[in-house]
Amino acid sequence: MQFKDIIGQDQIKRHLRETVRNGRISHAMLFTGNEGTGALPLALAYAQYINCRNRTDEDSCGQCPECYRMQHMEHPDCHYIYPVNTSKEAVATGRADDKPRSEQFLHLWREIVPATGGYLTEQDWYARLGIENQQGIINKNDANELVRKMGFKSFEGGYKSVIIWLPERLHESAANTLLKLVEEPPDKTLFLFVSSEPDKIIATILSRTQIVALPGIPDATIAHELTTREGLAADRAEQIAHLAQGSWGAALRMIRQQAEGTTNEHEDRFIRLMRLCYQQKYLGLFEWAEEMAPLGREAQKQFCIASLGILRECYLTGIGMERLAYADPAREKFCRNFSPYVSHLTVEAFVSEFELLLAQIRQNGNPRILFTHFAMSVCKIIGVAKSSLRK
Repeated sequence: MQFKDIIGQDQIKRHLRETVRNGRISHAMLFTGNEGTGALPLALAYAQYINCRNRTDEDSCGQCPECYRMQHMEHPDCHYIYPVNTSKEAVATGRADDKPRSEQFLHLWREIVPATGGYLTEQDWYARLGIENQQGIINKNDANELVRKMGFKSFEGGYKSVIIWLPERLHESAANTLLKLVEEPPDKTLFLFVSSEPDKIIATILSRTQIVALPGIPDATIAHELTTREGLAADRAEQIAHLAQGSWGAALRMIRQQAEGTTNEHEDRFIRLMRLCYQQKYLGLFEWAEEMAPLGREAQKQFCIASLGILRECYLTGIGMERLAYADPAREKFCRNFSPYVSHLTVEAFVSEFELLLAQIRQNGNPRILFTHFAMSVCKIIGVAKSSLRK
């Protein structure tokens, strides 16, 4: 990965290059930003830049042996840690055990990172792993193996780099094992943490990192890259850039969905739920809950998050602030029609129900009970909204 491959973030790229030129490389850095802003690509590009034999003031050369191996994720001095779990994919390849380690899934990591340019989401990774109803975790086995590897000398005589993606998934025992290593690392050892939820990282690890916070990518930058890299027409590129809300990854997903003729499943589920509630079709609501229950916790959580975004757009539309909403044309009609029911009288109740559902999913509650009760609660809120509108 080179800096030139990363969309936007020019100021941060400049800062990272200066740390190398001035010999001020921090031994532990945390790249954090919303999904799709480029935290993982920046960490990868930074590690490659540090180890490049022929780097310039602007970028790594991309051609020396170090760059070649970094780009193929085969460099012996660069190690990758990410959340994993047992899965069908792992069993099929004969690489699973009771407590899997990251290196058992390195073949999948080497596939998905180049395919997405590093702009992958946690859900993308779990789907590639074949995890159905589990959350990934970085366990103590990974930490012990990393401690062992860090005890060896560098193969190439340069920096040993460790890229830890989603450190918020570190098990407490793994974090405690890594703490001493992060606090007092061997010479020329670089820890690059990449997180989208830094507030969930164990405090003892977080406090020992230098934070690099990534802002959202400007709409103009995303639109320009969509026209030059993806060949989109200028008006369509501007529309997608606005909807992406500063995320290059989100923009790429919209293009892919358009090309495949697919729709946003979470959006469809939300709209169906609201129509069933409006029509008070209780049998349909029970069927909806039955369909939601087997999705898996990660998909259920993503449904809640996506739904909160749609509620926001409906509320903004209802108070005449459509310009701040991010609904695409296909969803705009629904937001206009449904906005009277997401008013100052009901919006807090809606948000509370979705946030409660999200918290209960994270606590591993019974999904059939949770979604059935949730659907009935939402139906009651819409009933109140209908009554107030009649008055």
